[in-house]
This record gives sequence, structure tokens and C-alpha cells, in this order.
Amino acid sequence: MVNLSVGELMSTNLRTMREDDGVSVADWEMSLDEILVVDGNGKLVGIVSDRDVLRAARDASQTEVPVGRIMCREVRTVSPATKAANAVEQMLELKIDALPVVDDAGRPIGIVTSTDFLEVARWALFGIDSRAPHARHQRPLH
Repeated sequence: MVNLSVGELMSTNLRTMREDDGVSVADWEMSLDEILVVDGNGKLVGIVSDRDVLRAARDASQTEVPVGRIMCREVRTVSPATKAANAVEQMLELKIDALPVVDDAGRPIGIVTSTDFLEVARWALFGIDSRAPHARHQRPLH
């Protein structure tokens, strides 16, 4: 597992929005995952977490505020070739739950989350080969 890359762990089922989309849409989408905010060219410009939506929801007057006003603009990203160990180290150091994975042009192609790393821990604890095609869907026997 030492050479496991982010590209082998990331989810490619992304939720994206534009900066001018309303927070109420983000609230609905948040039940699924973090939301990546992209510009007109598809380049990553921000990320919205459930905490961002909750902060905005505290003030009822902000329920229709544009996502661009509540998103985090200082987004750490990684490439698919980034070693998973380096990615999890960044997440722990920065106390963040997700890292968007971007291509060379800055467009999101995936996301790796703390849940993905919990899955890796489960593989390791149960001795499941993480590179086996079935690993992501295998449930260990208790």
C-alpha cells in the first residue's frame, strides 16, 4: 500500500456548481458530498462543505446567498499521481476532510476524502489487497 496513489482511491462522481448558484441548492446537494465550485471553463475555484452550508443557514436571510459567498476559495488540491500517504498527511495537517483531484489545467477530475482513507485502513486491518479489483466492494467477515 506504500505506493498507492490518489488516482486509485479517488471518487469520480463529482458534484459541481457555479459561484452564482444559491445556497439552498448547495444544501440539497450537501447530503451527497462536498461540492466543487467551478468557473465557466470548468476550472476549480472553490469547495463547499456541509459546515459552510450550516454556517450560512444559521442566518435565515442567507438561504439564497450565492455559493460563491460561502465557499472556501483557498482549496488545496492534488494530482491523481500524488501518493495517497502524502494526501492523507496534508489532510491531517490541515484538518480538512477532502482534497479535490485536478488535471494539469486545474479542472476537477476526482475527490479523495477522509472516508476513502478509512476504507484503506479497513483494507489494511483485514489484510485485503487494496489493488485487487474487488477491494473497494469487499466486506470483511467478522
